[in-house]
Amino acid sequence: MNDMAILVIDGILVVLLLAAIVACILVYRRMMTIREGQAELKALVDNLNIAISEAQKSVTYLKTSSTDIEDTLKTQMIKGRALADEMAVIIEAGNNLADRIEQGLTGPGRAGAKIGSVSNDILDEDETDPERNAEQRALLEALREAR
Repeated sequence: MNDMAILVIDGILVVLLLAAIVACILVYRRMMTIREGQAELKALVDNLNIAISEAQKSVTYLKTSSTDIEDTLKTQMIKGRALADEMAVIIEAGNNLADRIEQGLTGPGRAGAKIGSVSNDILDEDETDPERNAEQRALLEALREAR
C-alpha cells in the first residue's frame, strides 16, 4: 500500500503541475495581450504628443497673425478717422461756400434765405441783365441738387 500511496501522491502532483503549467500559459497569453496593448498605447501617446505640438505651433501662429492684423486694422482705422475728419471739414467748407454764393446771388437782403426756399421771383426782380439771371438760376439749381 505504500507504493500505491506514493503513486497516488505522484499522480496528484502531476495533475497539480499540469494545472500550474496551464495557469502559466494563460498568464503568459494575457501578458502578451497587455504588452501588445502597451505598444499600441505608446503609439497613441506619441501621436497625441505630436498633435499637441502641432496645435501649439498653430496657436502661436494664430496669435502672431492676429497681432499683425490688429496693428494693420488700427493703422487703417486711424487713417480712416483722419479722412473722415478731413471730409467733414471739406463738407463744412463747401456748405459755407454754397451759403456765400447763395447770398451773393440772392442779394444782401436775403442773406438768411435757404436755397430750398429761394423763389424764382427773387431772380425776376433784376430783369435788366437776362444773361446774368440765367447764370444765377443755373447756379442755384446746381446748389439745390448738391444739397
